[in-house]
Amino acid sequence: MSLSDEEALLGSLNASQRNSLETFAAVTNRDPHSADSLQALQESGWDVQAAISRVYDGAPDTHAPEEADDDDDNHHDHDPPLLSAGSPRRRAPQQTGGLGTGAIGLYYLRQALALPLAILAYPAALLYNLGAAIVVFLARLFRLRPSSTASFRPRNPFAGAARPRTTVSPAAAAENFVRSVERVTALSRRGQSATGSASAAASSSSGLTSRRHHTRGGGGGGGGTGPRIPEFYIGSYDEALRFARDEMRILMVVLTSEEHERDERFKREVLVSEVVNDLVDEERIVVWGGDVSDRDAYQVGQTLSYISLPFVAFIALQPSGPPGLASNPATAPITSPRMRLISRLEHSPTSPLTATTLHAHVQTAVLPRVKPFLARLVAQKAQREADRRAREDAERRVAENARRDEEKVLAVRRREEERQRAERARLEREERERVERLEREWEAERARGWRERKRREFLASREASPAEEGAVRVAVRLGNGQRVMRTFAGDAPTEEVYAWTECELEREADLAARAVPSAPPPPPPSADYVQRYHFRLATTFPRQVIPLPSHLASPSTTHLSDHDHHARSDQTVTVAEAFRGLGKTVNLVVDGLETRRRMSMTSREGEESEEEEEEE
Repeated sequence: MSLSDEEALLGSLNASQRNSLETFAAVTNRDPHSADSLQALQESGWDVQAAISRVYDGAPDTHAPEEADDDDDNHHDHDPPLLSAGSPRRRAPQQTGGLGTGAIGLYYLRQALALPLAILAYPAALLYNLGAAIVVFLARLFRLRPSSTASFRPRNPFAGAARPRTTVSPAAAAENFVRSVERVTALSRRGQSATGSASAAASSSSGLTSRRHHTRGGGGGGGGTGPRIPEFYIGSYDEALRFARDEMRILMVVLTSEEHERDERFKREVLVSEVVNDLVDEERIVVWGGDVSDRDAYQVGQTLSYISLPFVAFIALQPSGPPGLASNPATAPITSPRMRLISRLEHSPTSPLTATTLHAHVQTAVLPRVKPFLARLVAQKAQREADRRAREDAERRVAENARRDEEKVLAVRRREEERQRAERARLEREERERVERLEREWEAERARGWRERKRREFLASREASPAEEGAVRVAVRLGNGQRVMRTFAGDAPTEEVYAWTECELEREADLAARAVPSAPPPPPPSADYVQRYHFRLATTFPRQVIPLPSHLASPSTTHLSDHDHHARSDQTVTVAEAFRGLGKTVNLVVDGLETRRRMSMTSREGEESEEEEEEE
C-alpha cells in the first residue's frame, strides 16, 4: 500500500476507529499509521482485545519496518516514543532507564547460562522442594501459623518471561494483583477493609474502578500519613492508558511476579512507601499494576520489553514528533500529542529498585520532562473549555437576541394584522352603512316623489261633502301640533286616509327639500312602487286602530296593531266601514310618530353628511 493510500485510509476512519487504532498501537508498541496496524484491526472487526490477542497468541509480527533500526541507531540519546514503529519484542539499548550496560550484559549472561545453571540447580531445587514440603506438613500437623505471609513455595531463580498461566479478564487480573499486595503488606486500600476488596470488585459490573480521588490515608482503611497502598487503577492496561491520556496525567506501570524472589520485598518496601505515595498523590499519577503471570500484564511486559522484575515504567503525553527526536517539552508544539514511554526502572545488582531510587527517578527524570508539557496541555484544555463556554454563551446570547427579535417581529406583525383587520372591518362597516344610506335616500326620494304625486291628486280631486252619505270628516293632530282636516267619501278606502296623513306629515320636509337650489327633483315613482306606512291611525276614545291592508303596513308598526285583529287585513276597508258608529267627525292620533321622526332624522343626517363630503 502506497503512502497516499495509507493517508486516504486514515482520513476515512471515524473517531471510534481512530481511538481503537491508537489504543492498539499503544499496547502493541506499533506505529498507528502503519498498514499492519490497520490490517490487524480490520481483520478483527475493529475489536482491540481480539487484535491484541492475535498479535501475542498468533505468529510473530514479521512486517515491522526496517527503517526503525536506523532510527534506533541514530538516536541513542533519547527514549523512543511508546507508539513508535518496531517489533514488540525488540528493545533498544537506550530503553534501560539509565541502568547502563550492566543490565544488558546481565541479560545476555543469563540467556547463555540458563540451561547449564538449570541442570546444576535441579538437585538443589529437588532438595529445596522436599524440605519445604516437610516444613509445610509439620506446620499443618502442629497447627503452626507463620508470623508473616511469606510462603514456602520453591522459587526458580532462572524462570524467565513465560507464557501467562491465567486467562482472567483484565479487570479481574488487576483486582487480583491489588489483593496480592494487600496480602503481602497486611494493608488495605483506602476507604475499605482488606476483606472487602473482593466484594468491592464484584460489585462493579464492568470490573473497572477508577480511583480518581487522591487523598492521603494510611493502611488498613485509616486516615493520616504512613505506609499505604497506592490508588491502583482497576482495569485493563489500554483502559488505564486511555484514562491517563484523557486526564492528561502520568501513567506508572508496575509489573511484578509472585515467583520472583524480590516480589514481597518490593511490595512491602516500595509500593507502600510513604514518600512514594505522597509523590504519587501530589502529582496525581495514575498507577496500574499487574502480575506477568496474567495475560494482560504479560502482554504489557512484552510491549515494554522488560529485562528483570520488579519493573516500573512511566508513560505520558509527549509532542508528536518523529521517534527519538529531541524536543523541549516547554516549547514543543502541543498539537496532536501522543502517549510515549518516558522512562523505566528495573532491579539489577548495580542499581536496586528501592523507594528512594524510585522517588529520586520520578523527581529528576520523569517530572522535569513531563510536567511542563502536561501543564501546557492542561492550560490549552482549560483555554479550549473557556473558549467553548464563551462560544456557547455567545451563541446562547445570539439565540436569545434572535428569539427576542423574533418575538418583537411577531408582535409587530400581530399588531399590523389586527390593525388591518380593524381597518377592513371599518371599511366594510362604512361601505355597508353607505349602501344602506343610499338605499334609504333612494327610498326617501321615491317616497317624496310619490307624495308629490299624491298631493297633486288630492288637489285635483274634489273633497267629499259632509252631507254625502257615509262621508266622514277626519281631523289629525300632526307632530308639530298643527291640526289638519279633510272629508273623505264613505266608499273611499282607508289607505286614502293614510296617504293624506303621510303627505301632511312630510309637507314641511318636502318644502324644505324643494327649496334647496341644487336639489334635483324627486324621481317619479314607478308603476310597481308600493308606499309603506310607518305609523298607524287610531281614535282617541274608544281607542280603535284604523284598518290598513297588511301589504301597506311597515314591519316597524307590527306592535301597534297586534291587539286588534281588524287593524291589519288583506282586504280593502272603506271609510264608512272603518268609522261606523264614530260620528261624522272623527279625531285621530298618529301612533308610531317617534319612530317615524327618528327615521326622518336619520335620512336627513345622511343627506347632510353626503353634502359635507361633496363640499370637502
